[in-house]
Amino acid sequence: MQDGILQLEVCCSTTGRLIVLSLVFSALTIAVLHSQVDDGTDRALPWVINTAPPFHIVSGQFRNEGICDVLMDVVDEHLPDYTKTRTVYPQTRITQQFDERNQCFPCMIYRPESGNAVFSEPTHFYYPHGVITTKANAALMKARYGNPIALTQLVADDSWRFGYPAGRRYPALQTILESQSAVGGYRLVHTGENATLAILEMIKSNRIDYTIDYQILHQVDLELGGTQLEFIEIKETAGTHVLGAIGCTNNAWGQQITAAINQHIDQIRRDPRFLANLDRWFQNHPGDKEYLEQLAELVWQKDSN
Repeated sequence: MQDGILQLEVCCSTTGRLIVLSLVFSALTIAVLHSQVDDGTDRALPWVINTAPPFHIVSGQFRNEGICDVLMDVVDEHLPDYTKTRTVYPQTRITQQFDERNQCFPCMIYRPESGNAVFSEPTHFYYPHGVITTKANAALMKARYGNPIALTQLVADDSWRFGYPAGRRYPALQTILESQSAVGGYRLVHTGENATLAILEMIKSNRIDYTIDYQILHQVDLELGGTQLEFIEIKETAGTHVLGAIGCTNNAWGQQITAAINQHIDQIRRDPRFLANLDRWFQNHPGDKEYLEQLAELVWQKDSN
């Protein structure tokens, strides 16, 4: 070994040594940069969003007034040392990218047991999904399947045409929907921008009969002057609630970002702008209490946990 070291020193010219040193320095630099990403010290906050009112509203009359738009604004103010970006992607791509790159999606369903993302503490809650259809269809559906509507019976009747945005899933209802999809029936999956509103327009034009979504989507239609549609609660989930949270890539970076968010979570979810926005979109909710009153019971009580 000693002879090998001496031979290397003799044969290496000054230029050669500079090349070796340069390569060593480059390797160390790459290693340091890589370790910064791995150990969670990357100070970037790349938000990913989709065009799905009233979560994100990227154009039109209510631009930047979506629930998630305002939530991102509030979070950004509490994390001034981070470089923020916002990029619009289809929902299907956002889901795929959680396994491939660092990103945060501001309005995810809070499922801390999920391995695909790491979550902040809950920021707000949703009333469960319901059926959105025309008022004429609603009268027929309620007469046949009850009110709240029995979804198991509705989806078993293949005379009704169901449509929904690509990438949309319904955790509490997915088993019912998947079991019936194997039997048959008409289903339309809509891709493209503003798919949620596009689905409502398809219902109005009689291209499909109903969709399943949150009450807040119906509220968007009401604020845009719509009068044709009705929201019906679903029997299988009536009275339950869905917690919302910020979800980030499940790695050291994502854990660091969500920890930073959680340091300010009390101020974020009690921010007056965020509360006013929630109160606006949930004003015609199906619950028996005011939304903000129930928010305090379901979400703010977690402050002490």
